[in-house]
Amino acid sequence: MKDATDRQPVVNSYVSDMLALENHIAKALESQLKDLAGYPSVTAELQTILGTVRGHASALESLLQQRGGDSQSPIKKVGSRLLGFAAGAIDLVRSEGLPKNLRDDYTACSLATIGYVMLHTTGLSLDEREVGELAQRHLANYARIVMTLHNVVPSAVIQFLQEEGLPATDDVLSEISENIEGVWREQSGQVPDADEVRV
Repeated sequence: MKDATDRQPVVNSYVSDMLALENHIAKALESQLKDLAGYPSVTAELQTILGTVRGHASALESLLQQRGGDSQSPIKKVGSRLLGFAAGAIDLVRSEGLPKNLRDDYTACSLATIGYVMLHTTGLSLDEREVGELAQRHLANYARIVMTLHNVVPSAVIQFLQEEGLPATDDVLSEISENIEGVWREQSGQVPDADEVRV
């Protein structure tokens, strides 16, 4: 078994990987905001999300510096390539219309969400409470972001369909919102807790 000094580079690499992902998401959002000037309600939400992402990146950078980590470490570069591929792929499909842009934002935010689950787990299981608590705060922010996107996407889809000349009506938005909330509520009690799924 490795001693406590071996954990610092491992934890730092996880922090560094999340920093890389946050920076990639910020870059993709910045690019997208330029293309979506005609959708002020959507861009307002995306600006809020971008502010959160930038705040995460700043907090991760500070934490990494406090821990003596390097945001350009070799471990980070490998992880960054993988995370960057995902974020880069998202950025490549930005010309396909508002709903697909938002779908890709959701995908990137879901990747960040599970990344923070992993960082939170790493922090707590290795007795690195500061890391675990930061990851938990960022995870909570991404939970809100994902729920926000759940509510923004239906309206964007309807608007896009209308722009394509289809007779889509927004009278169904309340029903859609209730259905989405109902699905998540119904499923939440049917999944096992983390301590019930030991690997």
